[in-house]
Formats: sequence, C-alpha cells, structure tokens
Amino acid sequence: MKVVAFIGSPRTEGTTDALVRQVLNGAEDKGADTAIFHIGLLNINGCHACMKCRKTGICVQDDDMKPLFDEIRNSDCIVLGTPIYFYYMTAQMKAFTDRLFSLIGDNYESRIAEKKTVFVVTQGADDPGLFKSQIDSMISAWGMVGLNVMETIHACAPSDIEQLEEDEELMEKAFTAGQNLID
Repeated sequence: MKVVAFIGSPRTEGTTDALVRQVLNGAEDKGADTAIFHIGLLNINGCHACMKCRKTGICVQDDDMKPLFDEIRNSDCIVLGTPIYFYYMTAQMKAFTDRLFSLIGDNYESRIAEKKTVFVVTQGADDPGLFKSQIDSMISAWGMVGLNVMETIHACAPSDIEQLEEDEELMEKAFTAGQNLID
C-alpha cells in the first residue's frame, strides 16, 4: 500500500505538518509506504481554464504539479492537509485543488480510481464549527476527483507543535486515522 500526503501549509514544520506526519505514522505502522509533498515549496501554477484537459485528462502546464498527478494515480490512499487562512484553504492548496480539475471527466466523473483520504485541517480559532461550511466545501471538491475523505482530523487553536503533541486524544485520532486507511 502506498499513502501519499500533500500539505498546503507554507510552514513546513508547523502544526499541519505534525498532524499529517502522525497520520502517516499510523499508515506506516500497518506496513504502508508513504511519501509527503509540501505544496508550498513547489512551483504550482493556478489553473488556466484552457479546457485542454477536458479531452485528454492531462493538464498541459509543465510545472511541479505534473509529477504529483502520477503520485495521485499511483497511490492507494491520500492525506490532504491545510490550515485555514482567511476562511479557506491556503492559496497553495487552492492552486493544487484547482489543478485536479483535469482528473474529472466530461460527465463530472472521476478519471482515477477512488482513493480513501484523510483530511487534516488546522485553524487558529478555537470554535470548531466556525469554518464548517468551508471544510465541507473542500471535502466536496476533492470528492468529485475521487478523493473520498473518510475522516477529518481537525485541530483548533494549537499555539505550537508542543501544545499540539500534548493533545494525546488528537494525536491518537490522527495515528488511528492513518491505520484505518490501510485496514
């Protein structure tokens, strides 16, 4: 089994990264091979809406997103992680998400095999319901592509990684979510 994670946080060692790695630890515990990509470190253009992918299923842009399509196609499971920045996913994750459009066919069916997916979301606000509609929107968009979110790991107002890691219940939930991807 191969589990691939895509992190939309521009901070490579922040709380979103720590939670995604905990999900991957759970998957590795069950024998999965894992890979992680920090989208913010890559050169990923936004969608140009050229619609060429509608016929071929392949995005014509030649940037760092190109090999990520193969990673998605060749994986068994996916982990997506983003903090909430001004009421939605980060700009980096939005560019990645928009480019997934090429994986949707003419009748809005996925062009890839369905992938069990865990979604990790962090936010500065302590109210877990504050961004519910935005989180639901992200899950719906990824579902059109075939990334079926089985579980959401949601961290509210962690001040730093140390505080996050002290939340044993949350860390256990993330680890178990990774294990459940493989089971």
